[in-house]
Amino acid sequence: MKIAKTLFTSVVLAALLSSCSQPPKAPVPVARDQVFKSTLQSVRLGDGVPLNIDVAVRWKINDYVTFKEQFESPGKYDSLILSPRELELANDVGNRYTNVDTLFNTQRHAFIKELKQYLLSHLGESGVEIKEVIISDIEFPRSYTDSKEKLAMLEQKLEQIRKEDLLEKQRAKSATEKAKADGQVAMVRAEMDAKVQKIKAETEKSRRLSRLAKAETEKQVARSKAESEADRLKLLAKADLEKKRDIQALDMQKRRDLDNIELSKTQKIEDQKFSNEMKMAKLCSENPVYAKYIVNKELASKVKIAVLPSGQGGSDVFNGLLNNNINQ
Repeated sequence: MKIAKTLFTSVVLAALLSSCSQPPKAPVPVARDQVFKSTLQSVRLGDGVPLNIDVAVRWKINDYVTFKEQFESPGKYDSLILSPRELELANDVGNRYTNVDTLFNTQRHAFIKELKQYLLSHLGESGVEIKEVIISDIEFPRSYTDSKEKLAMLEQKLEQIRKEDLLEKQRAKSATEKAKADGQVAMVRAEMDAKVQKIKAETEKSRRLSRLAKAETEKQVARSKAESEADRLKLLAKADLEKKRDIQALDMQKRRDLDNIELSKTQKIEDQKFSNEMKMAKLCSENPVYAKYIVNKELASKVKIAVLPSGQGGSDVFNGLLNNNINQ
């Protein structure tokens, strides 16, 4: 029993002495995520146009011992490996896009997506994990963007010209439709005038018939007087009745005449108003500046603001109107 305890103690002491004689191992540091930001200069497209691309790569060291044997620090790995490899891979992707205009207009998002995926797949290596790639900006050549801006401004001017041309066509169409409407109004007025003339002619005809009837009645009365007193009285009564009817007819005719006179006055006022409107329309069409002044004046009268017409001759028009108001 004592021998066994002695052996066990010897083994433990030997183990302790052995562990104390070996140097301690250095602790392996825990690797943090690294972020490398760079601008890839002159990434060539298929048509030779160079691009500058801002890239940020987040990566991590999975095998620190192997990494430390090859690289002094993560910064050395960034400059020696990641930077040139990013440029090489970006050129591989850029060479697939053969038209800078297509890339600028419609394929920019597709290019960014493909480049990110390509860098994620090919940047890493054994012991290094690429966790994320961010493409923050793509810079096109200044000469190209300047020409695109000039082209865009030219297209805007052309679009404005097209809009103004369309507006002018609409104005011409409106003027044509107004002329047609005015023509229809004139035709309606002419038809009304013809109806009035027809009524007047029928009235005159009724007057003549009335006069003839009255003359015939007088003849009959004279004939009746010669024949008999009874017949005379009968004819007188009949004549009186017809006379009353004639008087009523004349009263009605007078009312019609008065109505016709009133209608004629109204017609003359409407004709004068229409003539004034046509003159004003002609004046406005010959002098757009004055037309604009009239419209602005109507709008300004609601807010008590004086509006001067723009363009040549505007001040003369305003001075003339002002002098007329002062004279009045």
